[in-house]
Amino acid sequence: MTVPKGDLDECRLEAGALEHAEKATIAAARAIAHDASLRFRGNLVFQGRRIAPVRAPHVQASLVDIDVLRSTTDAIALRVLHSDSAIYLQHRPEGAYARVIYEVLEQCRVEALASPAMPGVLSNLHTGFRSWTTSCIEEGLLENDVGLLLFTVMQVCRSRIVGEPMDERVSDHTEATRAGIYPVLGPDLVLLRPAIGKQREFAEVARRLALAVEELAEGAGSGRSGGRAATSVLAMLDVDPGDDSSEWDDPLPSDGSRRPGSGDGYTVFTTQFDRTVEVTELVRAPVLADLRTRLDELVREQAPVAAAVNRAVSILFPAPVQASWESEQEQGLIDPRLLSRLASGTTDPRIFRTQVPVLEPAGAVTVLVDCSGSMKAVIERVAVLVDLLVRALDRVDIATEVLGFTTGAWSGGRARAAWISAGRPPHPGRLNESCRLVMKDASSSWRRGRRGIAGLLSTSMFREGIDGEAVEWAFDRLVARPAASRALIVISDGSPMDGATTLANGEGYLDRHLAEVIRGIEEGGRVRMVGLGIGHDMSAYLDASRIVDPGQVVSRDVGLWLLAQLRGG
Repeated sequence: MTVPKGDLDECRLEAGALEHAEKATIAAARAIAHDASLRFRGNLVFQGRRIAPVRAPHVQASLVDIDVLRSTTDAIALRVLHSDSAIYLQHRPEGAYARVIYEVLEQCRVEALASPAMPGVLSNLHTGFRSWTTSCIEEGLLENDVGLLLFTVMQVCRSRIVGEPMDERVSDHTEATRAGIYPVLGPDLVLLRPAIGKQREFAEVARRLALAVEELAEGAGSGRSGGRAATSVLAMLDVDPGDDSSEWDDPLPSDGSRRPGSGDGYTVFTTQFDRTVEVTELVRAPVLADLRTRLDELVREQAPVAAAVNRAVSILFPAPVQASWESEQEQGLIDPRLLSRLASGTTDPRIFRTQVPVLEPAGAVTVLVDCSGSMKAVIERVAVLVDLLVRALDRVDIATEVLGFTTGAWSGGRARAAWISAGRPPHPGRLNESCRLVMKDASSSWRRGRRGIAGLLSTSMFREGIDGEAVEWAFDRLVARPAASRALIVISDGSPMDGATTLANGEGYLDRHLAEVIRGIEEGGRVRMVGLGIGHDMSAYLDASRIVDPGQVVSRDVGLWLLAQLRGG
């Protein structure tokens, strides 16, 4: 059973499309799993009061693309239907790489049990895995020895378990690595497919195979900086193998309200895993070059909008003008008022005048872009708008900075793991790894920073959104710049959302913090706040805001409105 594609695709970018899609796909998942307790909360699927037990990297947590939504919910439904968590945990090995492989093997097992009578489900599962495979190749996972090893093992195992041939491109990438692993893994590989209907027997084989891969991975990574290599590869796979999601209970009452006595102050459980990173360091140079080429193509398609924005900038932010004269200078132009000195025969040379420029006060503008998963659908248009705006402001010497915010992991990552290790103290505050992205810093011109702006198109890092802290961070960077006027533009398509933080602190926790931060900035008067909501009303947070249809992000109207707000409304 699956959801008809036409019913969902027609409303991909319409208001309420995601809610509609979630209702349709979760209904299908309940039917497949024979479990009425499956439900969505944020970007997570719950089975009753526990998060559905799936952590395979190809079962993506980002439920904002319709195709990903279908494949994810179908995969989770099959896991609920065919997998016993007790058996799974009993055989699960230690070691980061071993746990990833063991998890993938179990997920492939349950997907292999999908009924041939459900061709839609089979198609969705294939599409989801193929999409993940493509992203691994494009994001450079295979350029790391350990990454190539794990990728190859996953591809070989899925092909054996599910009975699907490997894609030709995958086969070419993994040929040499496959030749190296077959002597070690071959005896267990042949045992996987026959055991798919017997979980305990399969788990024993999967455990042996996963431990063997752990040894191979440690050998492949021994020449690199050990733990750092492991962290890099696991981050690219977007998994947290140490996280036992089956133990994660939902602490909220059934009505989703905040727990009594939880307090209103905003806190952060740990900043140990937070990071601020230049996109030019995060995204490989060849990938960034390709993204810039793509962005240039998109910008060229918007030439009329660019022309309108450039004209408006020249009017609203005029270049310095020569409007004042200094007289009695020893050089320059002859001052008509001092010609009498020549007639009197004076030797005083100060009969000239020079122009003195009257400079327009310099300004500084920061554009803060929400890089949460739901923004993937509109990020190309947002990137074009940002590029046009930054380039235009650069023409009139207004310093611009382009920043983004996301999280380092789905569902809390290492921050949540630290909370669990600490005994799950109540009301922990923010429970995820903050990841702050610098696309272009304020000291760079558009020309120098253009590659970084294209990093907005690298959506592999788009996860969840902790908006309040991101606005504080952007504000602090902005006020540190010397400028006569400052403005902060926030571009977002929804309210703050981080599953781990919301589950542990209650609905509205992040939302209230964002409102408090913006209120403080507006009352301080040092920075003008401007909000552009992509299908989202931001007026509850700030006065200068506008809702824009996702299809109209790049338009003359929106560009001129933003410039008018920067000028003071």
